[in-house]
Amino acid sequence: MKPLISLRKAMELDGLLGRAVRGNSWAAWRVVMLAAMGEELSRGELALFTRLTGRPKSPTRPVQEMAAIVGRRGGKTRALSTIAVYIAALCDHSPVLAYGERGLVLLIAPNQKQSRVALDYCAGIIEQSVELKPCVVKRTTDSISLSNGIDIEVRAANFRQLRSVTCVAVLADETAFFNDDGSGSANPDTEILNAVRPSLATTKGPLLIASSPYRKSGVLWDIYRSNFGANSDPSLLVLKGSSRDFNPSLDQKVIDRAMASDPARARAEWLGEFRDDIESYILREVVEACVDTGVRERVPSSKFDYFAFTDPAGGSGQDAMTLAIAHHENEMAVIDAVREIRPPFSPTAAIAEFCDLLRRYKIRDLYT
Repeated sequence: MKPLISLRKAMELDGLLGRAVRGNSWAAWRVVMLAAMGEELSRGELALFTRLTGRPKSPTRPVQEMAAIVGRRGGKTRALSTIAVYIAALCDHSPVLAYGERGLVLLIAPNQKQSRVALDYCAGIIEQSVELKPCVVKRTTDSISLSNGIDIEVRAANFRQLRSVTCVAVLADETAFFNDDGSGSANPDTEILNAVRPSLATTKGPLLIASSPYRKSGVLWDIYRSNFGANSDPSLLVLKGSSRDFNPSLDQKVIDRAMASDPARARAEWLGEFRDDIESYILREVVEACVDTGVRERVPSSKFDYFAFTDPAGGSGQDAMTLAIAHHENEMAVIDAVREIRPPFSPTAAIAEFCDLLRRYKIRDLYT
């Protein structure tokens, strides 16, 4: 991705992106977008960047992935649409595309209707730009085709429908609310992002995520927990802020009323905080306190007697077949090994794999 003009310059010119995110209310998003593209920040911009990311230094090159965790009405979709138009129309992707191949800026959201909101924003940004408007060669319900060989296209978040494309950028809206589509996956959001990442492998384009937070689980929570703050991977940018951090024009009274009515929900929707009141069984922090960090599997020891539990499955439906091995130690149950085989699979092969593991721990009987 070679910029034909810097993002900062494009956002200063009314003929390009100057009308898309102008004004003081968009200051935080302009900083975030500039940082994501690896452009230098001013001292004031850097201070705002540090407050939102916990990082003292901004990226010096475009990031591979970005996750913006922002409260509702914080301008997420319009910001993603602005950077989508910049990448599609004002960057040269010809060196990474085969002759005659069209590149794709892919917009995904929990459903097709929400995706089209982003596309409508893209169309509006292009329409009000005297320089970009002539570049549109075709507009459909789900796509905008540009004369430079790049298409902006929207799709719903279904991992089966996100394969076999070449993307120069993927922008994912509201990833915390990607729903299970019946695939049987325990983490459909993970499957969805894993489906689109290979589409960026040859172009080395960015994956840019913006979402309100929800529960302390799923891909958005994992990205935040692993990469927020000063010591994280510089190629992965994670930021978090309230609705008013990104949209100061939002009426504080709206937030105050929501906090008075349902504080837990309001903290997530307006303050950008992950919820800990909707765990499906027990709090994640309680589980993590019982886990030895970094231990993937324990080697069998002659000091212990081992026990096994299996939850079998036929291999042709949606259920995985699982196995857990544990022992008693100091009045505690210690899990030593876990296996999961997802469908479709051969029951005979799955049983053989589990039996090999059981023999390592000298287990002859198991519970179901």
